[in-house]
Amino acid sequence: MSSLIYNIIMLVFQAASGSQGPPPPSQNRGPQLPIDDNLWILLVAGILFGAYIIYKRNRSIDKAA
Repeated sequence: MSSLIYNIIMLVFQAASGSQGPPPPSQNRGPQLPIDDNLWILLVAGILFGAYIIYKRNRSIDKAA
């Protein structure tokens, strides 16, 4: 019986606090950093690194044969 009363009280408190809505967003956001600028540099670096790995792997296979 006591657990039923406890659960009802907790349900009422949660319903009362849930009707307030979310808090407003803070105005202290920090710097806005663009992630799209200079994306081509990352793409070129990835292609060059991939070519280096493939070259190194082919070179080690040729030495073994």
